[in-house]
Amino acid sequence: CFDGSNKDFPLPISVKRLLSDTARRASSSLTKRRRPLQRRKGATAKDLAIKTLAPRMEDPTRYSMSKDKGKTQLQAEHDRQRREYKREHKAAMRELRLDSAFIENERRNAKNKADSKAREIRNKNFAWLEQEQATMNQQVRLGGGLLKGGGVGVAKAKAKSGKLGIKKGGKF
Repeated sequence: CFDGSNKDFPLPISVKRLLSDTARRASSSLTKRRRPLQRRKGATAKDLAIKTLAPRMEDPTRYSMSKDKGKTQLQAEHDRQRREYKREHKAAMRELRLDSAFIENERRNAKNKADSKAREIRNKNFAWLEQEQATMNQQVRLGGGLLKGGGVGVAKAKAKSGKLGIKKGGKF
């Protein structure tokens, strides 16, 4: 295909040389023998072992941190106590934060409980008032002996009779 024998699209001489040079190099590399395939080694017992999470116990009297290297015994002890104090201070502040969050949560819960009780009583009163108003409206609507008055019908009747200060037949 790339031998340049196609007369319609002849290859330039420089490309022919590069092509033949590449083909010669590829054929010379194929004559070398390759290494035979080898089986991979299996995992060792060390690789398969479960890593332990148990801490290494060391003698606290021989405490030596990398931060304390090159310091005198007194200075190392002082720095160690300062670090321990800071660690405990942070822990105490964390505890206080958690305690204050808990107390605030409890306070809000108690306030919500009291508010919900007050809301419940208020809603109960509103419901009673609405019921009373509905009963009164029903009595007026029925024209019962207990309650008279109210409604548009009464105004219309008074307007027709001229007892109301509205012009006869006018809008009220």
